[in-house]
Amino acid sequence: MAEYNLSEEQREFQKLARDFAVREVAPKAAHFDETGVRPEEVLKKAWEAGLTNVMAPDAVGGLQLPLFEAALIQEELSTGCSAIAAYSETSNIAQLPLLAENDQKRLSKFIQPLIDELKFAGYATNLLRTISGDDLSDLPTLRQTGENNSNFELDGKVRVVLAGNCEWFVTLARTISNDEKASESSNQFANTIVIVPTNTEGLKIAEPIKPLGRKCVPIADIEMRAIGLTADCVVGRIGGAQEFLPIVLPKAYLLLAASAIGTAKSALQHSIIYGKERFTFGVPIASHQGIGFMLADMAKDIEAARLLTYKSCQLIDLDDSDETAMSAALEAKVFAQEMSMRVTTDAVQVFGGYGYSREYPVEKLMRDAKSFQLVGGVSQSQLADIGRKALHEALT
Repeated sequence: MAEYNLSEEQREFQKLARDFAVREVAPKAAHFDETGVRPEEVLKKAWEAGLTNVMAPDAVGGLQLPLFEAALIQEELSTGCSAIAAYSETSNIAQLPLLAENDQKRLSKFIQPLIDELKFAGYATNLLRTISGDDLSDLPTLRQTGENNSNFELDGKVRVVLAGNCEWFVTLARTISNDEKASESSNQFANTIVIVPTNTEGLKIAEPIKPLGRKCVPIADIEMRAIGLTADCVVGRIGGAQEFLPIVLPKAYLLLAASAIGTAKSALQHSIIYGKERFTFGVPIASHQGIGFMLADMAKDIEAARLLTYKSCQLIDLDDSDETAMSAALEAKVFAQEMSMRVTTDAVQVFGGYGYSREYPVEKLMRDAKSFQLVGGVSQSQLADIGRKALHEALT
């Protein structure tokens, strides 16, 4: 694949993540897929190497890397194993609302502990589905309480990535006053972003779901029974989620796109090795036109997804309030997740019957790739968003 025009510093970050993925992540991928447990030792080494929380500001001890560098690191870690890399992916996404707000007190309280120790943040899945016109009537409700409405109660149920393995998570919530009943319908952006510490009294974490892929990533429902929160847990102003989501969502989508690309790259690498080692009719199967064309399609599609993602990251790094950022990020995410599913499925085909066996790595990659078509909004709803925007632009 062609090398993107990276600076020397960007190449160093890329190489650091790539070497770590080859040395520490890839050899453990099958084990943690089989057991589904938290990869504690690998995560600790990644934290010590500075490969987690890379976008955290230098004011709290972080590297404060731009989105582009964060995506480069995420792609390489996911090439080793996107499930293990999902811990850094998830924590980076969870921090985005706080980074967008840039309140020093909140950054010190919630993000600095993630820098000082091996800890992660999570996010409720409702945070990433607001762009697709999904029904948000099931959001938890946030009620102001106490003298001068200075405290809050959060009530409801959310599904959280890294549930049980995170210090806190962010969620969207509908805000209602003390004398007002929760409405059954809600404007999709007239909500509040809330930080929920997982040690809060009254919070109940259900058993994690049993996923098809990315098995060591705990995802579970969390029930909150009128749990008490302080004003520090509200990002921005009450009802002000819309002020941050246009900045948060494109960055989250591109981090997910980078993970999907890494998964596809791993599938291609395994397919090329197998294609050169497996012989039929006296020649490597990669020499056969049918397999050769398949490998070529895999390579060109991965490269196209990378270029879309890199371009969108650079656009956001130049100006994260640019109105075109959302469209560019959404296009990159949808293309990358569809590409990843297609490439990993083709990888299983290259391996033939062996590819369908758990003794070989590509069936795991195919299962992992499926998750990208579901997280942050399903492909079909996001394709509809892209189509509506294209139609609107064509008519104006």
